[in-house]
Amino acid sequence: MKARKSAAATLLLGLWLTGCMSGGAPNDTVKRAFTTKFGQVASVSWSHNSDYSYAHFTQGGKPVVAVFGNDGLFIATEPAKPIQ
Repeated sequence: MKARKSAAATLLLGLWLTGCMSGGAPNDTVKRAFTTKFGQVASVSWSHNSDYSYAHFTQGGKPVVAVFGNDGLFIATEPAKPIQ
């Protein structure tokens, strides 16, 4: 019973997170802030929600995620974690 509740909670959380995130390019302010901070990056994929934009790219041979506020403010860069 406990395993079922845990699985259901995980599924609901995953669905909620998926619904909160969308792909596609961010607004122009975020794009300019990204280019100012990181320069021209060969391949960047984006996701965003109502508050933040996430740039997924490779830096120094390692996958990273840069977080920007949708107002263009740089928040942080974190190592990307593989999906298990």
